[in-house]
Amino acid sequence: MKIYYENILANHNYVAKPNVAWVADITSFELSEGKTIYVFFCLDAFSNRIIVSIFRTKPFTTSDIVKKLTEAIEKRIPIKPRRELIIHTDRGTQFTSQAFGDFIKDQEGFAVASMSRANTPKDNPVAERFMRTFKEHKNNGRTFQEELFYQIEINSKFKGYRKVFNLYVKNINIKPNTKSGNKSPDKYDTDASTAALLMVEPTYSKAFSEYYGEDFRRKPVNEYKIQNSVVTSILDEIAARRAEVVDKTPFDYYDDNLELKVIDERLKDIYSAIQRNPDITRQFVEEAVLPIQDMLESMDEKINILLPKKRKQRQTLPLRDPVYTELFEVFVAAAGSNAKYKQDLKNAQLKIAYTILFYVGLRVNEIRFLQEKDIRDAIKTSQFSVVHFKQREPHIHVISDLAVKELKNLKYQYDVVFIKYKFKYLFGKDKPMSEKHLITTINKDLKHTCDINQIPFNIKSHSFRINMVSQLLKNTSVQNAADIIGHKDIKSTMAYKRYALNKKEIQKLLNKIDNNNNKQ
Repeated sequence: MKIYYENILANHNYVAKPNVAWVADITSFELSEGKTIYVFFCLDAFSNRIIVSIFRTKPFTTSDIVKKLTEAIEKRIPIKPRRELIIHTDRGTQFTSQAFGDFIKDQEGFAVASMSRANTPKDNPVAERFMRTFKEHKNNGRTFQEELFYQIEINSKFKGYRKVFNLYVKNINIKPNTKSGNKSPDKYDTDASTAALLMVEPTYSKAFSEYYGEDFRRKPVNEYKIQNSVVTSILDEIAARRAEVVDKTPFDYYDDNLELKVIDERLKDIYSAIQRNPDITRQFVEEAVLPIQDMLESMDEKINILLPKKRKQRQTLPLRDPVYTELFEVFVAAAGSNAKYKQDLKNAQLKIAYTILFYVGLRVNEIRFLQEKDIRDAIKTSQFSVVHFKQREPHIHVISDLAVKELKNLKYQYDVVFIKYKFKYLFGKDKPMSEKHLITTINKDLKHTCDINQIPFNIKSHSFRINMVSQLLKNTSVQNAADIIGHKDIKSTMAYKRYALNKKEIQKLLNKIDNNNNKQ
């Protein structure tokens, strides 16, 4: 039985970074005496770099292709959880087979199959155009096919087809093209992959090229690519700009300053490591940079003692509004409705998160590390045991009977996150989502709900905690509220007193004052 896939890529061939979309195709070359050779190429649509190339003297089997694609995935994207990758092909028998379907299924949640419509080569234009480029590409004045004819002519027993093929593949990967600019596809791809590891994910990862007309996503994609180039140039210049580290400090004698020497060596280590291994993880980079940040902060403290103080201008932001019960129900009902992919997952994650934030009053950073067992234990024991990252101390949050009931009602959502998608953490398949990313995710969802429901309040991720503390202040002492919510002292709790009365309660109080004044 043949398996066909939707055209997910749909000619969105202008991509922000490597490993967003791969395109693949098969072609053949006729040689003398009825001999035919077959070649398979898989390109990264970002740079048109050949990332998989296979040569055979007989038609390909699906296992030939699947094996090489699997190797490419492990080599190019070893970091997990992996971002979605589209693998686009035509409707050749190798790609409609059950074996290829099993390969895609094995990559569930990561690789997504995309397929051209029947008899529609224009649905795979990057691969089609590249095949023409490869056939026309010349090395030493001869195309690949002409080189094979030439070798056979001078040696009738010539068998070095694969060696010639690999030479032409290598030659194309080092020849600049329209996507790679003045760099080779090899270097452009490697540099962009390295830089992307140090950047946040793009708002839009792909768009139509100019050939297909206007697309509002093309501008943010292009801006991301520009920023990627900036990061690449910074990485390229780290070693060359070591002396600038000295110029930006108040020390005159570099040779006598051990601290600067250590920073200098660490920068060289990081630069070298990244260049040797472009697939280095964010975590490694962050950990490698941390000692430098600590040293620079230490120097800043010493410098600040000597230099005159400059008053910092602080931006005054509007106060956040609390999430009261009526609003909570609206946000839970609409959770994840703006998700473009895996809406069931986003809906489940956010419903669980909103329920915990509302009934427990945790900070967003404290739900990042929650696992299924933590939630199940909380339901059994009526308490959450978490580490408060501000104080670096553990704290037990006792929860109400209603909170336990609401958490029990989310069984379907737990199954989606932890069983269907096999997430280890509430927001993270193998490791927790970063705090910044999680706050952005929640704030975007809250804003979307406010927009579609015309809610005129300033609701952010911290609004749930504001509600919890303000409710505590209405019903108990400041000291008790501080102890329950986990504040180290009552100063932090006192900052929430401005929320102790909600809008309706304040209006009721003011109306009462107005009525009393009118009676006098």
